[in-house]
Amino acid sequence: MATVLVLLNGCSLIDRTLPEERMAKQLVFTIADETRQPSPFGDGAGAEETQDSLIRKILNLHGLKKIAEWPIRALGLSAVVAEVRDRSTIPDVIELLEADERVESVSRVQTYEALGYNDTYYGLQDRVLVGDLENVHGYATGWGVTVAVVDTGVDRGHPDLVRRVAFAHNYVAHDMARFDGDEHGTAVAGVIASSANNEIGIVGVAPHARIRVYKACSEAENGRATCDSISLIRALVDVVDHRPDILNLSLAGPEDPLVRRLLSVAHQQGTVLVAAVDRRRSNVSFPAAMREVISVGTPGIAGDRADPDWTVVVPGSEVLTTTPGATYGFKAGSSMATAYVSGVTALMLERSPGLSSAQVREQLRASAERTVNNVPLLNLCSAVTGEGSDQLCTGYASQVVPEARPDSGVH
Repeated sequence: MATVLVLLNGCSLIDRTLPEERMAKQLVFTIADETRQPSPFGDGAGAEETQDSLIRKILNLHGLKKIAEWPIRALGLSAVVAEVRDRSTIPDVIELLEADERVESVSRVQTYEALGYNDTYYGLQDRVLVGDLENVHGYATGWGVTVAVVDTGVDRGHPDLVRRVAFAHNYVAHDMARFDGDEHGTAVAGVIASSANNEIGIVGVAPHARIRVYKACSEAENGRATCDSISLIRALVDVVDHRPDILNLSLAGPEDPLVRRLLSVAHQQGTVLVAAVDRRRSNVSFPAAMREVISVGTPGIAGDRADPDWTVVVPGSEVLTTTPGATYGFKAGSSMATAYVSGVTALMLERSPGLSSAQVREQLRASAERTVNNVPLLNLCSAVTGEGSDQLCTGYASQVVPEARPDSGVH
């Protein structure tokens, strides 16, 4: 008897000072990196102490509070963001810093207007999820990364997906006449890779990633989408042969030994496996429970295993995405959250193609600024930029995660 799997959809203190008010009291000064001298004892300690000591002296002399510091290696400088006590004193402080021989340059913190994406509904996309997507896409957009989507069919003619689908095949014997009208797979693909700057619709997390669609599931008239292990196994056989960079599995059900073996092979080949946690299965949510899989839940889900180290959490409510017939709709649940993590993983792999699945998991978890039920809450910018992201993604810390809606079954 074939196994049936069901597709899923499933407080820290906040600084309320407006960004423009904070920046009005801030300036940036640089000092030459040549002050970093080796320690005479050969232990490397002298360089940091010398640099830090110089910065402290400058800050103390001019009554400044340090906000951030980072190296500008291409210019041989170190940049320091500092704040004055009273914004009215900034002109005088700048004049004094300009006269300080130790300071290479100094300027106010300036504000620039981002032109942004021209996609019609970009402004309606969840800010907690997409954040400053234009900034993140300055680092990566998914170029050269292939994401396999084992799901229902996908509307290949959708204007936001028509350039993104590189492969499509139907493995459901009793549903061969339907593919482009399927809603679940279309929604999942839209979250991952909807085209950017095409003057319509939305922007995907990885708008230049390539999608390979393996239809292993069918949709009933009532909207319920299910897969059986036969079609799923057939699809996974081809996934293993094609060796995509990422495999998105927005589905869950009972464990199947052959499905497990095929997924293990895909993992061994280097494919990053991302699967949804089913909140209704308190003990085992397969395949998310596999140690090789990055399991994804939404707020309120602590993960399906006693050890939450294998799980990340992503807000999964009111996600605007693609629907069949060149339309758009709001979806919810761990299916959309899983697609989101697959998109983020595509950005990470473009920046660092050699990342292993374990390294991807570690970087996703390390991006979290807080947790939900001890499970890390994914931060898009930090996950993608990695090292040094504390200077690049400071605007994400105060984002408020919306409450998850009660799960009403299959979404």
